[in-house]
Amino acid sequence: MRPQDIKVKLLLLGDGRVGKTSLAVRYTHDKFTANYKPSLGVDWLIKRETINDKNIKVLVFDTAGQEFLVGFRSRYYTGAHGAILVYDVTRRETFENLDIWLREVREEVGEVYIKIVGNKSDLKELRQVPYDEAEAYANNEGADYMETSALSGENVNDLFMSFIEYVLKL
Repeated sequence: MRPQDIKVKLLLLGDGRVGKTSLAVRYTHDKFTANYKPSLGVDWLIKRETINDKNIKVLVFDTAGQEFLVGFRSRYYTGAHGAILVYDVTRRETFENLDIWLREVREEVGEVYIKIVGNKSDLKELRQVPYDEAEAYANNEGADYMETSALSGENVNDLFMSFIEYVLKL
């Protein structure tokens, strides 16, 4: 890391197959692949940004969604600025499991900026979780809410930029 870099460390959490890796790859490499390979443990991706003449190094920690790996995942949580809790808008059970991910973040990381993200918003005909319900849940939990599509790229850059802007205000 260059001395003038500002580091932004983000955690991607959520059930398996909700699109965490796809979001990370879309943001860092502006690519989407339909070939799903489950994350094993924790992968990290890096993207550099320049905002207002400031060099930003965004570290995205893409975690495996299996609940039994909490002890393994938590090793990577130190120093995180924020957590992106992802669910699949077409799979209600992934939304219902957000309580588990919120509890993990709050117990293992503490109070950080949290954004709940409904991914796969492009699959409108398969939606199982209404936008209003998810937004109300996020608000009730003190988190921000947005929807994304890693496939189309919709709102992906905005998602990560919101965390960069948050860190720059600290």
